[in-house]
Amino acid sequence: MTQQKTKKKSIFKNIGFYFALIYLALTVLFIVQLFVLNMVPMKYMLPVIIVLVLLAIGLSYLQLGKRLSKLNRILGRIIIVLLSLLLGVGNWYIFKTYNTFGKLTDSDKDVSVVSVVVMKDSGYETIDDIAGGVVATTNLGDNKVLNEAIADLKKDVNVKLQDYNSMEAYGDALYNGEVTAMLLNEGMRGSFDEKHPQFDQDTKVLKSYTYETKAADISKNVDVTEDPFNIYISGIDTYGTISTVARSDVNMLVTVNPTTKQILMTSIPRDYYVAQPCQDNQKDKYFLNVPINYYARVNFSSLVEMVDALGGINVYSPNTFVTMHGNYQIVEGENYMDGEKALGFVRERYAFTSGDRERGRNQMRVVEAMINKAISPAIITRYTSIMDAIAGSFQTNMSQSEINSLIRMQLDDMSGWEIFQYSVDGTGQGSTWSPSYGFYAYMMVPDQATVDKANSLINTVLNDGRLVQENIGY
Repeated sequence: MTQQKTKKKSIFKNIGFYFALIYLALTVLFIVQLFVLNMVPMKYMLPVIIVLVLLAIGLSYLQLGKRLSKLNRILGRIIIVLLSLLLGVGNWYIFKTYNTFGKLTDSDKDVSVVSVVVMKDSGYETIDDIAGGVVATTNLGDNKVLNEAIADLKKDVNVKLQDYNSMEAYGDALYNGEVTAMLLNEGMRGSFDEKHPQFDQDTKVLKSYTYETKAADISKNVDVTEDPFNIYISGIDTYGTISTVARSDVNMLVTVNPTTKQILMTSIPRDYYVAQPCQDNQKDKYFLNVPINYYARVNFSSLVEMVDALGGINVYSPNTFVTMHGNYQIVEGENYMDGEKALGFVRERYAFTSGDRERGRNQMRVVEAMINKAISPAIITRYTSIMDAIAGSFQTNMSQSEINSLIRMQLDDMSGWEIFQYSVDGTGQGSTWSPSYGFYAYMMVPDQATVDKANSLINTVLNDGRLVQENIGY
């Protein structure tokens, strides 16, 4: 009994025991995290586990084994320190990855922001300054959120309300001095671009009210490693939190076939004039008769942060022009872009005779450049910054297990992907009725031939057919 106690004491007094214990703990944590992450194919993971286990056994022996020279023990400790550092970094990367993809998929909230807006030169500085005044409201958009904001506004200050049934009259009322302020759902802010393009510069916010609602799950899940699927990418025209409800300025359908390794990006002009079921099938801005399996949402902040995290991207432009947003010089050919320059590039439409059509093509060029940069070796040195950018700038209803499966499939076969681009087209009309705006505005009447071709191309990818560039064009 005394000998056993002496033996235990001698183990715990041996500093090599603690070196071995720390290394063993890091090894176990690394292996457990690999299984939880579930991104690494077994053909890679099994050899890694075997090597780690053998190293743990060998290094433990170098610390606890008998009849070893002092030099061997010291060398063993040096190796343990070096490998522990590597395991620590590896554990951090795995944790960072798991945490990031969790943030992408665990958000089921939509955030609506309603602001009290006044003219910048009005002299009003606080919400109390508009007491006794008239505040413009509108019955367009999300009435439930607006009614909540009206109730909260009345708690803060005594005002009269004036309702408007069109965005034109709504905006004009503020500009013409008919009202003291307007109660604006920030998701509709971009709707003033047509009539009041300097709205952001001409006005200021006195107070904002924020509301959260549960987002509807509209996903149609498939086995993303076996079955083709569609992702609707919505680029909302706001900065800040990605869950903010806002107008979709970018509309792109991405069709992915994991078997044929082909991706088709179909751009839909923002001003496409199509039937809106939510408005009694009245035609409005924005139809393809294909299923939408998932969505992904980004905003202005998303693009800037993700491109910067990638270390910039190289984008081909067929045109030379200066962007309206940021005044960036774009030349015909390859252009290196940081986040802000890429944002100016994808927002530009006034520099082109084809307007929104070319903007949609540029958006697809940027997406393709980002994909190419993301799958290049350069991603390794910028991994943590990319994870940080993705975590707060991207939202999807694709589950974490589905994203993990896609990554595991790619790591398993390391196949290249063919990426194709197509844009539906139409005829621009400068004075067409918009029920959401409540006035006549620019719209693009669809060219049905291009819509039919888009449906055909999408269905080719969905049905395991193969696309060739010669049959696509723009």
